[in-house]
Amino acid sequence: MSSVHTTAYQRLVAAAAGLRVPDAVYQVATAPPQDPRPGHIWRAVWEGTVQLLLITTTSADDTVRAVPVSFERYADADTLLLPAQVTTLEQPLALWWGLETDVPWCVLDRQVSELTSRPGALTPRTIADTVTGAQWGSGTVLSAATSEYRATLTDHVEVLASARWAPQGSGDLSQMFRDHDITIQQLAAELKLPPPLALDVWRGQQPLTAEQAATLAALHDQPADRFLDANPALPPTVVHELNRPLRRSQVKKLAAQYGETEHAARLRAAYGVYALAARDENRTQPNWTARTDRYFELLLDE
Repeated sequence: MSSVHTTAYQRLVAAAAGLRVPDAVYQVATAPPQDPRPGHIWRAVWEGTVQLLLITTTSADDTVRAVPVSFERYADADTLLLPAQVTTLEQPLALWWGLETDVPWCVLDRQVSELTSRPGALTPRTIADTVTGAQWGSGTVLSAATSEYRATLTDHVEVLASARWAPQGSGDLSQMFRDHDITIQQLAAELKLPPPLALDVWRGQQPLTAEQAATLAALHDQPADRFLDANPALPPTVVHELNRPLRRSQVKKLAAQYGETEHAARLRAAYGVYALAARDENRTQPNWTARTDRYFELLLDE
């Protein structure tokens, strides 16, 4: 190795050794995911799109109001620039308030930081007025690079805001069985179900799991998705439980285990959790959180 390369390599090693992950960032990154709260900064991921978001408000319908966050390099007139000491990332950040929008919980992948200094209400005016060192971006004509970067952020926000995964569920499962002359006895035999449970599924009162849909698809020459789409609609509480960031790492592990997409794994988990109702002694007021925990314990050995 030449002296030039050795010197460059030594500089690289020295620079790497000097990098330090702030303790607060490490604590957030290694802690169990929690539900989003105003002031959190999250990494959002959906279908290849990755974006940092500042949560400004939360809603009861599993959505949050969020502002795209970037490291301070580009800015427009609606971008609020924050000094390094304002967040646990300890890096200057840009808040693109002109692109604030509502996004569903299901896109939230990991909390990475939070504001260390914030007013009670997170609005551009309150942050600008109360956070020392905060300042607005330039109001002059944007450079080509800044315009292109803003367009990229706009695309990211649109993808995240439109993210959906929960099927509506037509509830036509019973009719589909009749249309294909699938009897209760046949369903019980093909899916290895006890007669009472087979009857519930045949009546469309219990959903097919992903595995059961695949079995029927192979036997009856139908796409598995047709069976799943005919399932009864998922209870909102099941959708809520699978929307929670706490579940995303579990869904990813499930996807890896079955070699499928995260979307398919989330559906697998949702229908699997719902199907556990048939074996739950308390079917009138099920504890969906406990049931979801149990589902992932069984499949992931957690």
